[in-house]
Amino acid sequence: MYKFMKKIPGGLLLIPMLAAALVNTIASDFFHNLGGMSEALFTTNGINYVVAATCFCSGATLDVQRLMKVLKKQGTLLLIKTVLCVAVAFLYIRFFGLEGIFGITAVALVAAICSTNPSLYLALEQDFGTEDDQGAFGLVGLFCVPAYPMLVFSVAQTSAIDWTPIISTLVPIIFGMIVGNLDKDMADFFRPGVVVLTPFMGWVFGAGINLLSAAQAGLQGVLITALYYLIMIPILFVERKFIHEDGISAIAMSSIAGMSVSVPTLMAASNPALAPFAESATAQIALGVVLTSLITPILAKRLDKTNHPEA
Repeated sequence: MYKFMKKIPGGLLLIPMLAAALVNTIASDFFHNLGGMSEALFTTNGINYVVAATCFCSGATLDVQRLMKVLKKQGTLLLIKTVLCVAVAFLYIRFFGLEGIFGITAVALVAAICSTNPSLYLALEQDFGTEDDQGAFGLVGLFCVPAYPMLVFSVAQTSAIDWTPIISTLVPIIFGMIVGNLDKDMADFFRPGVVVLTPFMGWVFGAGINLLSAAQAGLQGVLITALYYLIMIPILFVERKFIHEDGISAIAMSSIAGMSVSVPTLMAASNPALAPFAESATAQIALGVVLTSLITPILAKRLDKTNHPEA
């Protein structure tokens, strides 16, 4: 099984995620009915713990002396992504309103384009990237939490911003960095944790996806995926032409996280005016998660072969 998953780009994440989505589609209440530890491990109930634990382990392996390198590369790419997301969200709402166009509401668009799947990013960097690139997992993880699209949506609408969820994501990373930099033996101890937790992240992300609901999104789900990749093109351009790197990080960041499926419901809970858009947006994002999870590893592998034709 391990060798099979390693043959597929991002397979350590992708295979468990699709397996969990299949289980959730066929028997969504199975693990919930079991309750206890099974529910905590095999449902979305454990998503925050698994991501936080991975952030901690990733932070522990991030040498402060190499931090500037991470900020220069991944930090720059994520900053550009944020600027693009805010600009697109602002213009989309300004010209098409919350209802959007072609069946894609502003809620669906913002939740999708803001998303980055940190676990697939990590899986692809393990296959094609460097240790420094893998160390940026915690930073990339900030752009996975539902608070980020909600933040972008608030900025686009010039409404109040809640910074607490962002801070709560930073805390495990900072604690990990403190532990790992104070004691290098502890950094070495936690280093394998990032890889070990990857399949668990894949499972808990997939446990929130219903494949039938995703399929019902049809054309809108495909369109939202296409828009997502269009917005990622400038990020790839910046990495290759201005940062002078191979572009793997930009591609690895280009997938929609399973956690983003929950964003429309959370946005509707905080703003009842968005409630009518939640159901359709959820289905469209779910299809986007499935499509980008399949397409992005293929793009990363092709780019790696282009960069290293001799391999």
